[in-house]
Amino acid sequence: MSQLKRTLMLATPVLASVCAMVLWNSQVQADSPAEDEAFPLATHDLLPHPSGRHVAFGRVDPNEIIEQPIQYSHMLHAGTLNIQCEYCHTMARKSIHAGVPPTETCMGCHKVVDATDRPELEKLKGYWERGEEIPWVKVHDLPDFVYFNHKRHVTAGVQCEECHGQVKETMTVAQRVSSLNMGWCLECHKTHPSVDENYGAQAELRRAEMKDCYTCHK
Repeated sequence: MSQLKRTLMLATPVLASVCAMVLWNSQVQADSPAEDEAFPLATHDLLPHPSGRHVAFGRVDPNEIIEQPIQYSHMLHAGTLNIQCEYCHTMARKSIHAGVPPTETCMGCHKVVDATDRPELEKLKGYWERGEEIPWVKVHDLPDFVYFNHKRHVTAGVQCEECHGQVKETMTVAQRVSSLNMGWCLECHKTHPSVDENYGAQAELRRAEMKDCYTCHK
C-alpha cells in the first residue's frame, strides 16, 4: 500500500500538468485568429507612435510602396551625389540597427539649399523649425522572434544592395525588394562568398554554425 501511495504522490503532479497543458492548448486553438488576423498588414513606424503602437507589428506587403512623410530620393542622394549609405545610416557598422538620420543631419546640407518652390524641402525645414524628427515609416521589418544584426553583416562584407536592392539606381524612398524569409537568409548563409573570405579553412564549420536556430532566434 505504501508503494501505491508513493506512486500516486509522484504521478499526480505529472498528470495535473499534462491535463493543464491539454486544456491550455485547446483554449489557444479555440481563441487563435486566422493567420491574417494574427499578423495583419499594418503601418510600421520607425519612431515611437503617439498612440503607443509598437514598432514591430504586423506583416509587410512586399508589393506595397509605402507613403513617406517626405519623398526622399535615394537615386539623387546615393546615386547622383554619391553619398555613402553610412553617412546617413551611421549605426550600420556599429549596432544591430542601421538607424535613420536625425533631422539635423539632413539640415547639415539643406540649410544652404533654397527651399522656395520645393515642397519636400519645405517639409524638411518645417520639421527642423518645430524641433521634430521626421516620422519615417518602417519599410523592412522582421518578426520580434528574429534577431538580425546589421553590424555583423556589414563588417563581414555584405553589401547594402544585397538586401535592400539597387537604391542608387531605382529608388526614391526605399521599398522592400527581398523576401526576408528564413529560406532566403539560409541560402545566403550557405552560399555567400564572404564566409570563405573571412573564415578560410574553417568556412564550412562556420556555415554549419549559421544553420543553428540560435543564430537568428535568440
